[in-house]
Amino acid sequence: MYLRELETEILRFFTNLQNPFLNEVARVLTFLGDETFYFIIIPFVYWCFSKSFGIRLLYVFLFSVYTNAFLKSIFPITRPIYVEGVNSLYVYSAEVGTHFPHDSFPSGHAQGSATLWGFMAYWINRPAVWVSAGLLIFLIAVARLFTGVHWPLDILAGVAIAAIIITIYHIIVEKIVSLPLKWKLVLAIVVPLIMMVVFRDSEGFSYGGFLLGAGIGFFLEQKYIKMEIPKSWLKRISAYVIGIIVIFVLQTGLKVLFPEMALFDGLRYALIGLWGIFGAPYLFVKTGLYRKKY
Repeated sequence: MYLRELETEILRFFTNLQNPFLNEVARVLTFLGDETFYFIIIPFVYWCFSKSFGIRLLYVFLFSVYTNAFLKSIFPITRPIYVEGVNSLYVYSAEVGTHFPHDSFPSGHAQGSATLWGFMAYWINRPAVWVSAGLLIFLIAVARLFTGVHWPLDILAGVAIAAIIITIYHIIVEKIVSLPLKWKLVLAIVVPLIMMVVFRDSEGFSYGGFLLGAGIGFFLEQKYIKMEIPKSWLKRISAYVIGIIVIFVLQTGLKVLFPEMALFDGLRYALIGLWGIFGAPYLFVKTGLYRKKY
């Protein structure tokens, strides 16, 4: 009880700092932790920088957000948006899950941003990147307190879980990479299916479906496309614009076409994952924007 009172006072302190300028800063930081931003940044990494890093980032990130959504369903903690003295902003950013408003723990924005930027810092491993990533993660976390949509413990738990997931990746990655190709393909299919069976909410099917489509797409791309990222940034940006438009068309269009059922959420995200990892590279190569690596 005392801990909750302390958390409430912390939230009151942060939300009392609200003013037009800081509110806009918080809006930007909120966007940097939204699903839309992740749809923008992760394909950019895979299509324009590095396929090997991009696919690893995708897997680590999706396992993280899947874990976050699963924990939210287990711990139905109500968000502080109705607490007296706490003025909540941008509540729409919290209304994305199926358990709102009882989905406060752990913070998805804090965990997602810590996973994304933390994994980038881990991969690049340069002091300046670590500092920049740490600062951005901190600011996004504080923004969730400033906007009054999460308890402080939600933030700490989200960052801690992200760190655990990145650590687990560091421990098991070499074992997975050294597996024969057929076993990698089996894992790419079986693990997402297990994820959907274990967590049968819309989020479980969505994230599991995304990994299923992306995993199959990765093996198809490796076998038939072998896209090589060009040196020309004009070609990279052109390809990216085409690819990202299709992603958002699939995201919105299939949502309209498909019934509102968890199974169809999984199918929709599987098609998005398949497009991002296989369909887009196929189009880039066929149009001559990218070359095939021989």
